[in-house]
Amino acid sequence: MARDLVFYGFSGAPEPTGTVERDNSFLLTAHTLQLHLKQRFPGDSVDVVCAWHKDTFVNTLRAPGEKIRQIHYVGHGAGGGLYFGYHNPVATASRQTIINFLGRQTSGWFAQPGRKRLLALLWDAGLMSGFFSDALTSTKLAEIRAQLLPGALMHVWGCFAGAPTHTFDTSDPYWDLFNAGGASVEGIARHLARTLQIDTTACRDPGGVHGMDFCHRTGKGRLNCTDQRPGRLPHWLWPESRKVRWITHDPTGAGDETTINFLGTRIPATRIPPGRPPDWLLAEIPVATARATVPPVPKCSAARTGT
Repeated sequence: MARDLVFYGFSGAPEPTGTVERDNSFLLTAHTLQLHLKQRFPGDSVDVVCAWHKDTFVNTLRAPGEKIRQIHYVGHGAGGGLYFGYHNPVATASRQTIINFLGRQTSGWFAQPGRKRLLALLWDAGLMSGFFSDALTSTKLAEIRAQLLPGALMHVWGCFAGAPTHTFDTSDPYWDLFNAGGASVEGIARHLARTLQIDTTACRDPGGVHGMDFCHRTGKGRLNCTDQRPGRLPHWLWPESRKVRWITHDPTGAGDETTINFLGTRIPATRIPPGRPPDWLLAEIPVATARATVPPVPKCSAARTGT
């Protein structure tokens, strides 16, 4: 027995309190992945986890239990981070609190190089490149690695995360902290691969323009990739343009765009072309699933709990 964990973040749909989700597309995509994983690994426990803050992600990985075979993240991404609390009012207010605090710190402990970045990496709801190497303690990182099976996989289902490098906004003092004093940092998928020492698959557009869109199956069994989002299974998040490429970063950080670790099997990238999920993947989920009820929506929070 092993565990597979499918995390999903906040959609960013407008909602004033930050406690209610108005768009369940990420949840539906996560439950669709759960169906795929149960087919591949019928003896595994496959858990769908709502994570509107990276602390939930990190602490779930640290928790003792059955060894982890695969980790999936469904949510907003960018070249340098996974944005678990994207546009969530609670996460946004918390970020503004730390921005205001850091803006007042001009001497003492915070005057030392890297200290403001360290606090931002720990505090922000997003998981930024550098977190596992420079912010999380080595003991806690070792706890996560100890939970991973040999050959474990992380797969990011979100835009732009596969970029080898990323430059955060240098015109904004807060976001520039994440550049660590340099011109750029390694991309978030590459960072995950190197620090967790596992293959990490994501997508990238070298031009930084195109990302991923939702596809769903209608009640009549037709695939619709017009980014409509009805509240029912199944949903897939898929590269939207021929310019978007899958990439798998190995534990050394080397990226491969020709052979992709996809749901635990290394396959040619040509078998998973952009535009729409391939027929062989769609066939894994019965058409009747499109008439199934929506999975229950759990309570979730974007509040920081600490790692």
